[in-house]
Amino acid sequence: MLLFPFFISQWRAQETMMKEEIPLPSIRRPKDIEIPEVRECFLDVLREIPYYNTIAKKDEAQKYTVSKLKDKLAKDRYSVLCAFTNNNKDVVGFLFNHFDDYTIWLDWIGVRKDQRKKGIAKQLLADLFRTAGVRGCHKVWCDCRTTNEPSKAALAKAGFRRIAEIRNHWYGQDFILWERFVV
Repeated sequence: MLLFPFFISQWRAQETMMKEEIPLPSIRRPKDIEIPEVRECFLDVLREIPYYNTIAKKDEAQKYTVSKLKDKLAKDRYSVLCAFTNNNKDVVGFLFNHFDDYTIWLDWIGVRKDQRKKGIAKQLLADLFRTAGVRGCHKVWCDCRTTNEPSKAALAKAGFRRIAEIRNHWYGQDFILWERFVV
């Protein structure tokens, strides 16, 4: 009889811990109907980053319209990956990429500000590395601004290697090129 209250309290403690756990988002290709939300997530991230100048932000926003994202997916089903939460309803992260002569160029990766530090970018990259292999590619490569410390740290942590720094390049800004072999 004395053990019964102990088991109840242990069960309640476990139940509380389970309720507090935040489920991991699902990573998948978006459906056509979800593309407008993907674009909004992209624009939210683009607007808030301090690393791009005004012309860069304007041009990047025009590269990823709803119709262009749909075209991108029609050409390559793995070119747009998204993180969804709330039972697969809310887009909280995205990764845009493209096949580039048997390598994968990582165009963009972003996570909504209120969803950062939860491992979402890590999940998106893991799925990108998996799909690179499926696509017969041996390497993923990308760039980031030289002043983007969070991106530099995330890429290094994900196993990317810095291969070059290019000054006064796209939009007159400085960039670092990165690579990560996947096979």
